[in-house]
Amino acid sequence: MIESPVVSIHIPLPLRRLVDGREEVTASGDTVADALHALEHAYPRLAGRIVRSNGQLQPAFDVYLGAMSIRAMNGVATPIEGQEVISIVPRTTRVIEGEISVG
Repeated sequence: MIESPVVSIHIPLPLRRLVDGREEVTASGDTVADALHALEHAYPRLAGRIVRSNGQLQPAFDVYLGAMSIRAMNGVATPIEGQEVISIVPRTTRVIEGEISVG
């Protein structure tokens, strides 16, 4: 049985309260979507905050695999080839009553 790659996921400041204050967590998956779903499974309060229920990225965030935006690759279907770093980066946003919206 082949195991999925393990990635480090950098959590931006606005979301850290939802992951017990952590700056970085680990997850595994064959694609970025798999890793983000594993992240949501481990931290259910994140559900829907990064990836919408339809599988598309929330407009408030960009996601990078290494130095490349996944929007410039295959989106959340981008494969993870080995030990990588996923960075979740807020776009220009503002916080309104605890919710994040594009500003």
